[in-house]
Amino acid sequence: MKKLVLIGLISTLVIVSTVGAMPNSNSKILNETKGYVQYTSEFTHTVFAEECTAQWCPNCPTASEALYNVYESGDYPFYYVVLVDDMTSIAEKRNRDYSFGIFKIIAFPTVYFDGGDINMVGRGSTVQDTENAYRTLIEEEGQRTPKQPISLNTSAIWEENAKFTVTVTVTNDGSSPYFGKLRSYVAEIESRWDDYLGNPYHYALLDFAINKYVLLMPGKTKTISGVFDGKEKHGNQTYPDITSENLVVISTISHWVPHFRIGYQSDEYTQRYFAHYVDQTSAAVLV
Repeated sequence: MKKLVLIGLISTLVIVSTVGAMPNSNSKILNETKGYVQYTSEFTHTVFAEECTAQWCPNCPTASEALYNVYESGDYPFYYVVLVDDMTSIAEKRNRDYSFGIFKIIAFPTVYFDGGDINMVGRGSTVQDTENAYRTLIEEEGQRTPKQPISLNTSAIWEENAKFTVTVTVTNDGSSPYFGKLRSYVAEIESRWDDYLGNPYHYALLDFAINKYVLLMPGKTKTISGVFDGKEKHGNQTYPDITSENLVVISTISHWVPHFRIGYQSDEYTQRYFAHYVDQTSAAVLV
């Protein structure tokens, strides 16, 4: 039987000594979707992050606040979701994707960038220190060249009674076939769940509207749709009270090739996982 180790980190770990560069002077913010779409000319793609956290974690609010501050600044083409491990089995399962082996080791807080290419375990001594570290990692990840140039567009249309349809159009702009995993994360902009300090999370995952593999030949486009019904069971939760103005859908596509990575490390445990690089991200609010 596999053993699960949940580790609440108590002090500053890993990359918190790094400092962030100044915001890119070439940034251009487009307000086409209530400010959720940002582009920076020097980035090769829109960067995506997943924050692994839990309500009982005393060090997680610092990480959450720092990540939210970076996103709200609009300085980068960047989206993120929060995976609240102890509130939804959907988030719990996604967290476990970042570990394999005899021990399923998960450290809170940990933020994985672009499917785990790089990560930051723990937090800085202050919110500002943590924010600076995240900025450095976002800027680093933004320079990574995707496996293939991919175009991704997401739309979400509200129907009624906590139900909506998500449509994603994905195009392979490269010269060779592309096989990857398409995920559309449904998140509440202000979450129903509070962190350790009693403040609501932002962009907490409810479930996936789309979660499937896609094969794209060079120059080809596919349109994929999925329906999210809040009244249905989503893991261990239902969401019949969701409102259109408090939802965002963030879509990512990850190349299938795995890349070995290390996460949390101690004298006793080492977290090992396979990263699947996110090559493009897009988002939409409900209309």
